[in-house]
Amino acid sequence: MQNLSRRTFLRASSALVAATALVACSSTRSGTTATITLNVAEVVDYGNAILSFASTAINVSFVASAMGAADLALASTVIASLRAALAAFQTAAGSSTSVAYDSASVRAAFDSILADVEKVDTLIIAVITGTAANLSSSVVSEARMAAGAAETLISLLRAMIDMSGPRLRAVSPLNGDAAIGQIAIFAASGE
Repeated sequence: MQNLSRRTFLRASSALVAATALVACSSTRSGTTATITLNVAEVVDYGNAILSFASTAINVSFVASAMGAADLALASTVIASLRAALAAFQTAAGSSTSVAYDSASVRAAFDSILADVEKVDTLIIAVITGTAANLSSSVVSEARMAAGAAETLISLLRAMIDMSGPRLRAVSPLNGDAAIGQIAIFAASGE
């Protein structure tokens, strides 16, 4: 019964997370053209936190074992791709504090970030949440909490451009800063 209550709480809290995500961007409409403005610092911070999570997670023994050699190699490729996409986004943004998603270079870099974090979700987070259900230790607990924080950041990144209404998974009541903090704790413990 406790899980049902927790799930209900998490679903309700996703609305709060959605509201937080919408502060990170704005949308304006001129005729039929919509312009979405992204907060550069938040995109970079969220992306770097997910990068830190993924880099740490693949070095945790139970995660590496559950993933296997082929998926570990693929995860390493995705991590390198995410690092490159973040650099491309920063280059496209320059010194701006916000940028228009409608810009071709910004859109390409941001879409690449989204594609890479989706792969982190399916390759690494899914392994942790699936495998960790059968294990218990402080390392597993930290990995589970960090995976939830990474899921929150992935949802916040998606919500930045989904102006039809954020589709956040009910994974955590964390806001972006709290999720980044949780990942920082996990990364520090994995070093």
